[in-house]
Amino acid sequence: MPDYTLKPDPSPEDAAALIAAVERFLSDTSTPPSEADEVVSGWLRAALQEGVGGSDTSSLW
Repeated sequence: MPDYTLKPDPSPEDAAALIAAVERFLSDTSTPPSEADEVVSGWLRAALQEGVGGSDTSSLW
């Protein structure tokens, strides 16, 4: 049967090591951003796909 007892809080060094390991994992497994991704943000890309623009004069807003 698994042991589900609570362990003491990690030390600041243990917490920093865990965060560093997670960041290293994310950087090793993520795909590098392409040039187009750096130029167009996610918000702008979504707005362009939805056809949202600031030049619509028929809008009441």
